Formats: sequence, C-alpha cells, structure tokens
Amino acid sequence: MPDWTIKEVLERALQIEAENYGEYHREAGTATNPAVKAMFTFLAEEEKRHIKLIKDKMAEHNITE
Repeated sequence: MPDWTIKEVLERALQIEAENYGEYHREAGTATNPAVKAMFTFLAEEEKRHIKLIKDKMAEHNITE
C-alpha cells in the first residue's frame, strides 16, 4: 500500500462520496417505484452526511478543497 498523506486520503474520500451522492441523487430523481426512490434518497442523504464529515476533518487539518 502506498504512503498516503492525510490530505490525499481526505481529498480522495471527498471525491468518492461526491460521485456516489450524484449517482444516488440522480437515480432517486428518475425512480418510479416509491420504495426504490426512498432507498436512493436515503443513500444520497447518507453521502451528504459523509461529505460534511470529510469537510469537517479537512478543516480540522487546515486542508482546503
């Protein structure tokens, strides 16, 4: 495993969470089945919380986006 800096890890994590949020949000918008729509909406909201956690950790380490 390569040696990653905290900056690299947090930036990569933020990128992944943002990509996942976009996919889940898009799918929630196109889903016609209410249960599927609810699932994708839930997952998108989870990703938003993860993004906030990562951004908070970035601020803690004085890392800008």
